Amino acid sequence: MLPREHYLKQTFQDAVNFPDGFEKGGLSDVQARLVRKQGVLINALMQDEVSDPTTEDQHILKVIANQSAPKSPIEQAWIKYLAIVKTRQASAPPKTKAKPKAKTAETKDAEPKEIAAEEKAAEAKPKAAAAKPAKTTKKAAKVEAG
Repeated sequence: MLPREHYLKQTFQDAVNFPDGFEKGGLSDVQARLVRKQGVLINALMQDEVSDPTTEDQHILKVIANQSAPKSPIEQAWIKYLAIVKTRQASAPPKTKAKPKAKTAETKDAEPKEIAAEEKAAEAKPKAAAAKPAKTTKKAAKVEAG
């Protein structure tokens, strides 16, 4: 736990949700300045890492928990910031890049039907090509005959 002054010295940034800055992301210039100035402190308050929170700090936690209405400009700015983040995360496609699992002895035997069908189709193509005799051109016929 650190004193609140420690957190106020740091600048808050959110490059994930606001890659072009808070102003271009939907906050006014004043709101963006307030969020940048006090965002690190608010995050620390939310994680209960501030050793000396003030009554204003306690109130913003109540505002975030939806137990009180925002009164100060920073409370209003932070609520707007949270609403924008929530909207962006809800509309963003899920970022789940599942790594392919290694096949175990059980999964090697039980292949999905699609893969089995694709493999059968791939095996059938060379057999079909081998069944057809190769076409010879007139030039190739002359070379073979002559």
